[in-house]
Amino acid sequence: MDEKSPAETKPASPPEARDETSRNGMFGSLRFETIGSITAIVVGVAALYVSWDQGRVMRQEVRASVWPALQVDGFYDTARGSLDIGLRIQNAGVGPALIERITVRHRGEIVPDLADLRSRIDGEADFSFETGAGRILAAGDDVVPFVFHFSRPEDFSPDGEVLDTATGTGMLSDAWSVEVCYCSSLDQCWTSDTSTAPPTEVTACDAVPATDL
Repeated sequence: MDEKSPAETKPASPPEARDETSRNGMFGSLRFETIGSITAIVVGVAALYVSWDQGRVMRQEVRASVWPALQVDGFYDTARGSLDIGLRIQNAGVGPALIERITVRHRGEIVPDLADLRSRIDGEADFSFETGAGRILAAGDDVVPFVFHFSRPEDFSPDGEVLDTATGTGMLSDAWSVEVCYCSSLDQCWTSDTSTAPPTEVTACDAVPATDL
């Protein structure tokens, strides 16, 4: 049997070297686990953000698909030789609108009801009325809450003269304004008026003063 010479026998590692090797292995494992944990957190946060962003986009798409946009216009019409003065509300949006409040102002003062409205325009004129508040307007539909009809257009003019459409409309715009508060099927609410400004989003229509129309 061959015996190895002392020179061929490898000396055993000292205890300090074995401890250092063990510590290096342990720290390497801890670093790997830490990196893995951080990576998992980053991936989780990224997934949460993507989910939130997709939900936000979907909510915006749903709101856009049912968005109502009311246009509020007064009219002064002499096309048939007589004179019609009234208010038209049209839904130019893509979703239904629930009309909550209609507020009519004359020279800045709120007109409280229909009787006061008639007395301010002309109590003797022919008059037609259609309820506006509480009505649901589908996209493309309109409603005419009130119309005053004068068989003689000059009866409405302060000077007894027949006013052309532009002059009559301007005279009405200087003295009268109308604001409508309405909501969508998702309970988003806006106000729109007879100015050229776009609708303004509001929290609710409860605080908006109203004319009993």
